[in-house]
Amino acid sequence: MNKYFTNPELKKSSWVLLLLNILFMALTICNLKIYHDNLKDDYIKTLGAITARISEKNPELEKEIVPLIAKEVTDKEAEKGNIILSHYGLNKELDSQLFPYVNTTIAKDTYAVISIFAAMCITFFIFNYFQYGYFYKRIRRLTLGAKKVVEGDYDISISEDREGDFAKLATSFNSMRGIIRNNLEELRKEKQFLVDLLSDISHQLKTPLSSMIVYNDILLNKDLSKEQRQTFLLNNKNQLFRMNWLIKSILKLARVDAKAIEFFKERQSLNETIQDSIEALDERALEKKILVRFKGNEDVIFEHDREWLQEALINIIKNGIEHTSEGGGINIELIENPVYRRVTIKDTGEGITEEDLPNIFKRFYKAKNSVKTESVGIGLALAKSIIEAHNGIIEAHSKVGKGTVFTITFLKYL
Repeated sequence: MNKYFTNPELKKSSWVLLLLNILFMALTICNLKIYHDNLKDDYIKTLGAITARISEKNPELEKEIVPLIAKEVTDKEAEKGNIILSHYGLNKELDSQLFPYVNTTIAKDTYAVISIFAAMCITFFIFNYFQYGYFYKRIRRLTLGAKKVVEGDYDISISEDREGDFAKLATSFNSMRGIIRNNLEELRKEKQFLVDLLSDISHQLKTPLSSMIVYNDILLNKDLSKEQRQTFLLNNKNQLFRMNWLIKSILKLARVDAKAIEFFKERQSLNETIQDSIEALDERALEKKILVRFKGNEDVIFEHDREWLQEALINIIKNGIEHTSEGGGINIELIENPVYRRVTIKDTGEGITEEDLPNIFKRFYKAKNSVKTESVGIGLALAKSIIEAHNGIIEAHSKVGKGTVFTITFLKYL
């Protein structure tokens, strides 16, 4: 029972009902006192009249009758009196109207009881009306709020400044409103994401597909030498490889952005993950005669999915190799302090203009002065999504002609 008395409404109504019952009990006691006083008056009037008549007939009996009035009669005396009165038709079955004083007292008492009962009914009706009106008013606020949420208005908030179940209900409603708004926003973003993804796939595949169609038409409709056929077939092969890589990369990015990938994070060495990423690009770095240096004084243990984080690091390092001239270098440094773990990747490449720098992590973005026609601008976007999935932050700083610095930070207290 105590769990319901935490509600102020129940406390208030209980006190009001208790006070009303005390009030009506007091009115009833007062009515009973008036009734008893009336009975005494009627008793005195009736016996006084009888005493006066007897005194007129026989004054000597007055001194005997008066003491009898003030004391309780015996059962034997009462029985004798009932026998005498019954001879004249006076008994308890006689109609009350034939007892004038008794009838008047009964009428007054009946009217008083009816009046008290009517006052009680009216009071309880008014109290009940205002009490439930107060409840229904608050319920209608919640109903109106729910209706507005259904109509798409999520700005409404139900506030309750008291404790109890209504306050809990209001809090739950506000939480539900926020959850519904967030879910709908997520659905909208997912829908827009799907539209953008299909648009990106269509746009990126359009050029290689068009090239393949042209090459096939030439192969089918032209008389070509063996060397020419091999050239066109080799071009088609390259386009197929490009399309295969492009589709895999796009779908990989889409899965990461849509949070459809379960990252298997383990506490393991971040140094080893960086070293494996560098070794995966050894051949490409050797081709361009670029020296990749890694500096990590202490072994940094970090909870991460090695395969996916390695994918992100490879994309960043590969970007540095592609935009650095022969004989250049890439310096990678790993540091740890009580606040964060940080990976810095610095190249001596061509750099990025201030105009392009804010957009390099966008999907399929290509710098305006880029000379790499085979680049589709997906590697850095994928790297950013993977790093953010590990609760990391990636930033880029660059100066044209001096190189680019990528800074990856993993805060320890997120």
